[in-house]
Amino acid sequence: MPIERETIIERPAATETTVVSGGSPFGIIGLVIAVIVAALLIMWVVNGGITSNGDAVNVDLPAVTVTN
Repeated sequence: MPIERETIIERPAATETTVVSGGSPFGIIGLVIAVIVAALLIMWVVNGGITSNGDAVNVDLPAVTVTN
């Protein structure tokens, strides 16, 4: 006659409670500033901020002399 074994594992009920509070006001302000800067950069790139569309760019450089 075979002997059957039964193992019962009881796990304790979860007793920990995690409370997540709202973000700090500095984080919210930083997020708003980051969104504004990102929007300005996107507008700058869309309006041709990286390319000059073949237009000439004149730069006046000062005369520099190097002496030893």
